[in-house]
Amino acid sequence: MTAIKLTEILNFQWVSRGISQNHSKVIKQAIVVALMGLHLWLIYIAASWGLADLFAKQARYDMQQWEDQALTTDSWKSIHATLTWAQSFEPDHPDLLESTGQAYYLLYRSGVMTAAEQLMALQQALDYYLKAAKQRPVSAYTWANIAILKSRLGQYDAQFLAALESTAVLGPWEPFVQRAVADVGLAAWYKFPKKGRKKGRKIVFAAIERGMHKQAHLMSTLIKRHRREFMVCAYRGGHTTRLADFCQ
Repeated sequence: MTAIKLTEILNFQWVSRGISQNHSKVIKQAIVVALMGLHLWLIYIAASWGLADLFAKQARYDMQQWEDQALTTDSWKSIHATLTWAQSFEPDHPDLLESTGQAYYLLYRSGVMTAAEQLMALQQALDYYLKAAKQRPVSAYTWANIAILKSRLGQYDAQFLAALESTAVLGPWEPFVQRAVADVGLAAWYKFPKKGRKKGRKIVFAAIERGMHKQAHLMSTLIKRHRREFMVCAYRGGHTTRLADFCQ
C-alpha cells in the first residue's frame, strides 16, 4: 500500500509540474502578445500624430496662399475636407483643431457668405480654438485667438476675460500677444463683465505698458483708434517713459 501511494504521489507531482509548466508557457505567450499589441498601438499613435502634423502644416501653408489669392468656396471645401480627414486619425490634435478654427475664421472674412453664415463661421472658429485650448492650455497664441474671436462676436463675458488673462500671463513679452491684448482689451474697456472690469483694465494697461518698450508706435495707434487716450492716460499716474511721452 505504501509503495502504491508513493507511486501515486510521484505521478501526481509530475502531472502538477507539467500543468505548471504549461500554465507558465501560456502566460508568457499572453505577455508577448500583449506587448506586441501595445507596440503596434504605440506605432499607430505615433503615425497618427505624424500624419496629423503633416496635414496641419499643409493646411496652414494652403491657407497662407489665401492672403494673396481670393478665397473661393471650392478651395475652402478642399481644405476643410483635408482637415476633417486628418482628424479621423487624431481628433484631439491641437494643431488640427487650431487649423480648422483658422479655416472657419478665414471663411468668415472671405465675404462670400451672408451675414448669418458669417456669424456661424465665426462661432465655429471659436469652438475649435476652445477645443484646442483644452488640449494645449499653455499656448498664449491659442488664448489670444480666442480673445480676438470672442471680441469679434461681441462676447465680452467671463470666458473672454479668462482668455485675455491667460494670453497676458503665458506670453507677456510676445509682440503678437501685446497687440492682441491691447486691441481687443481697449475695444472692451467699457464692456468687460462688471465683476471683472477692474481686473480686465489692469491686464490691458499692463500689456500696453510692456508694448511701449518695443512697439510704442503700434500701441499709440491702437489707443487712438479706439479713442481711449484720456482713459489710458488717466488710469494711473506711474507710467513708463514712453507712455508718459504719449500722454503729454
